[in-house]
Amino acid sequence: MRFSLTGSSPPPQVASAFRRVPRHLFAPEVPLEEAYRANDSIRIKRDAQGATTSAISAPYLHAVMLEQAHITPGMRCLEIGSGGYNAALIAELAGPGGQVTTVDIDADIVQRACERLAAAGYPPRAGRPRRRRRRCPGVRPL
Repeated sequence: MRFSLTGSSPPPQVASAFRRVPRHLFAPEVPLEEAYRANDSIRIKRDAQGATTSAISAPYLHAVMLEQAHITPGMRCLEIGSGGYNAALIAELAGPGGQVTTVDIDADIVQRACERLAAAGYPPRAGRPRRRRRRCPGVRPL
């Protein structure tokens, strides 16, 4: 499995997380083949002028970030800026004894992350760090 522009492979635990998390469930807007392109980000929200306001980063970039984060089983992790996919990858690395909370300032993205995480089989812990918070059902305040 190759994720980087240089063709190097991520560490085994990161590669394993990529094999277990179904990226296409987090990007239903695009064809299956496009969802798995290693060097492409996926735009998931645009503003009224068509500018991208939220995207799922390219897999190679996720791999670099996850490798540098040194996430180990049992860790409690906070992800800021959520489309849900990276939170699922982090959950795989943190394991059943870990905890992942993902937040975003955009209520639509929080709702989308909750739905996508649930569809992929990950207990959603997503929220909006504001006074008027929107959270996945059953999630305590952040």
